Amino acid sequence: MKRERAAARLVEVEVLSKRVPPALDGVRIGHLSDLHVRTGVRPRRLEAAVATLNALRPDLVALTGDYLCLSTRPLPRLTRALRALEVPAFATLGNHDHWGGARAVVRALEAASMRVLVNASVELRVRGAPLSVVGLDDAVTGHHDPDRAFRGVGPGAIVLSHDPKSARLLGAHRPALVLSGHTHGGQVYFRRVTPFLAARVGLPFLAGLFEVEGAHLYVSRGLGAALPVRFNAPPEVTVLTLRAAALGSSRAA
Repeated sequence: MKRERAAARLVEVEVLSKRVPPALDGVRIGHLSDLHVRTGVRPRRLEAAVATLNALRPDLVALTGDYLCLSTRPLPRLTRALRALEVPAFATLGNHDHWGGARAVVRALEAASMRVLVNASVELRVRGAPLSVVGLDDAVTGHHDPDRAFRGVGPGAIVLSHDPKSARLLGAHRPALVLSGHTHGGQVYFRRVTPFLAARVGLPFLAGLFEVEGAHLYVSRGLGAALPVRFNAPPEVTVLTLRAAALGSSRAA
């Protein structure tokens, strides 16, 4: 098995959906998840991911939780690394953040100029058109509240939600895209075996692009992990491009 390396794989995804209006065709969203900054370890991979996103200049960046392992001690390193991001960024929380100290995590993210959306939304103007971004709090720990998060939000939103399974709860709200993490892509991945075992323990969406309740769901393999070992599940930095087109035609590169 391979130990962690500084760089992550760049994954570029096109998301074609009837819920993306023509005015937002071509909007690019950077996605980071599961940073898992650890005590005593310099966040080199995160620093490299931030540099990658700064070079690519997406319209916005979404962060979908698990900034910690358990300890809040490395939060200053998290803040320093994310403060270098030159693109508007929005974040929600994951299960490790609630286990380790959600309030401290929110303060650390806000200190890095992240907009933290905890069962809340914001409407942006992107390339002159409105775009709603919704942050759904972590469902693994039971902190999610879809009705509160989507209050006043119409169809076509971009949703940040750590737990991929929460996409099944959002059908009535008609989002265009749900961005998630949590699974680490299985972390130790053996073809057929890992997806089978994951489904048995309630993880049906391991990594990549899915269609769920009429929306697209993208599950990142994330940057880090609580245990620094991966096999056939490389860490990733993702850039997704919205396309105004028929559902079911999305593809990942």
